[in-house]
Amino acid sequence: MGVVRSRGSGMAKRALTSNEKQVLFGLVRHPTRNDRELSEVLGIKVSTVTAIRRRLRRAEYFATRRIPMMHRLGWEILAAGHGQIARSAGSHAAARLKESLEDRFPTIFHFAYSPDHFFLLANAPSYTAFRRDLEDLRGAMHKAGLLEGGLIDTVVLPVGLTAIANFFDYSHVLALAFGIDDGTSVSLQHPKVGDIELSRKETDVLRGLVRHPELSDKAVAQKIKASRQAVSKMRREFEAAGLLRTARIPNVRALGFELYLSAFTRFMSPATIRARTDAIEHTLSLTPHIFYATSNAESVILGTVRSYEHFSSLRGSIVKLYDEEGFLAREPAIQLGLVSMTEILRNCEFGPLVQMLREPSAG
Repeated sequence: MGVVRSRGSGMAKRALTSNEKQVLFGLVRHPTRNDRELSEVLGIKVSTVTAIRRRLRRAEYFATRRIPMMHRLGWEILAAGHGQIARSAGSHAAARLKESLEDRFPTIFHFAYSPDHFFLLANAPSYTAFRRDLEDLRGAMHKAGLLEGGLIDTVVLPVGLTAIANFFDYSHVLALAFGIDDGTSVSLQHPKVGDIELSRKETDVLRGLVRHPELSDKAVAQKIKASRQAVSKMRREFEAAGLLRTARIPNVRALGFELYLSAFTRFMSPATIRARTDAIEHTLSLTPHIFYATSNAESVILGTVRSYEHFSSLRGSIVKLYDEEGFLAREPAIQLGLVSMTEILRNCEFGPLVQMLREPSAG
């Protein structure tokens, strides 16, 4: 892999050993397992797993996120958007974007930009709430001289009519990069929407867990002035119910990946999710994806690839398949960004978003 310099940190990254690759994959694939459990899965001594985990964390090879499945609480909209950065923005674009986003637009949980374009993901309780944040963002970027053409192209996916096959699980990305057989299976079922209600105490605990994903239950309890037992019990209940998921986000820049990619695709009316099932499974088995969601009419995929040659090969084979099946309503809108020149201003961060949860009158 050679040496990669992590932009901003100035930290040189070295090639990982075979054991380090296995442990990093295990940490990402099984984010809630402790070192002993991971040792049994990987067939590596517990002491080795512990030492490698600590070493990788100190070197910032991964970060931890807790992802609330907001649709279970009745949040109906998942949306993606992309646009062009104004050519006139120049070297001040980064500072202006950070200033525009700071403490605003809580529905946007992921935002990445390269010198010429940006990409975002948002989760909202309603279409109105999403459009409000989107229009405010568009106005702020236009005022700051950042938005080319004044447009943000969007795909709005009603969660109840959408199959979400990947929501920031990087394990398949690492499996492809490290030559590991991950036995990936794809679920294209529509998720449940609005089937969970939280008490006031449960809302407080969920907020604390999401806002402080790197902390232990005891430390989270201290932050929110609750007992450790209550936090641990509710965390386990949230996880068992599918309301809360822990994710480990690897540092793809440190791992030598070259490109981020996003693709927005629109389909002909007969090309429903059911009709495209085989094609979707084939696409996701080949593609190093970290996010994939599709309705009958549209899909969004976000991924990262090791080289442009790899991307070109993938694009050719997948577009050919979809063309031959007559699925495409138009050419997919694909954006590429060099990992070395891409800044992720919000990286699957739901802390601001969970603050929007309305507190019940009693709990």
